[in-house]
Amino acid sequence: MVALPNISVQDGPLVTVNEWLKDPLRVPIYLVDMMKQGFLADAVLRTAGSAPAGVVRYYETNPLFADSAVLNRAEFAEVPVARTSLGQPNVAYSVEKSLAVVISDEDVRRSDIDKLQIRMTQVKNSIIRAWDDVFVQAVLTNANVLTAGVGGGLWSVGTTDIRNDILMAMKAIETAKDTQGSILGYVCDTMIIGQTAKFDILKSSQFNQEYYGGDIADENLRYTGKLPQKIMGLNVLVSPRVPLGTAIFLQRGASGFIADELPLQATPLYRDEPRKVSRSDVQRASAVGIDQPKSVFVLTGTETSP
Repeated sequence: MVALPNISVQDGPLVTVNEWLKDPLRVPIYLVDMMKQGFLADAVLRTAGSAPAGVVRYYETNPLFADSAVLNRAEFAEVPVARTSLGQPNVAYSVEKSLAVVISDEDVRRSDIDKLQIRMTQVKNSIIRAWDDVFVQAVLTNANVLTAGVGGGLWSVGTTDIRNDILMAMKAIETAKDTQGSILGYVCDTMIIGQTAKFDILKSSQFNQEYYGGDIADENLRYTGKLPQKIMGLNVLVSPRVPLGTAIFLQRGASGFIADELPLQATPLYRDEPRKVSRSDVQRASAVGIDQPKSVFVLTGTETSP
């Protein structure tokens, strides 16, 4: 009888650090692929092209309607020319966020692939966190963004009606008016919350009572243990960078922009001989602006700890 070899999950060709080092594009391609779908700003803001010289000029709260009324035109009469106006002029400056991944000669000698994976993951997470902070701060520091507070902690158990709070935010955005008193016509379609608010919703009996009994009992959030993709018609994004006791509501693509002076990129591996390492530099320089602040609503509570 022929003895069959034992098969291990570690069988097969092993990828070494030296394999990563041989191809100077392997690390940067891997890094960019990991990051490009992870930015909160890219998910909810529109792309506004480039940022020449690191600055973007824009107009905040542009009127969505012409200043002049639409008139009935008689036959042979001239088509009236619309009088239009712009919002408050403003500028957004680009900032660069960058980190380098290094592969040391020691990593190559010891073929420490796990250490390299850890470094790449940490750089990815740090770059994404930095840009998520830029977006969140752009929202929270804009004085013209609609805001309201709720009594007690935001959506802590038993302190507030979560559905009413969401409806309040949606109503504030969708009934926002311009200086002429006309409704601007925004549609609130996105809610961004932090981790604590996520779990407050999951464990809220008041919120989940709509799922009790009937044909949708198996959709109860306390049963599934996860948020649905949509709550009350809103796309739900969860980010640990949203401050405790804060929820952000907005119309995706309408509230603001991100413009790249230097799009997300990672350099091919190059040698840094004095330090005996090879490195890839990850960079992005962009400007973020909230130019339609009335399409954004920030709800706050009073939590001081998770």
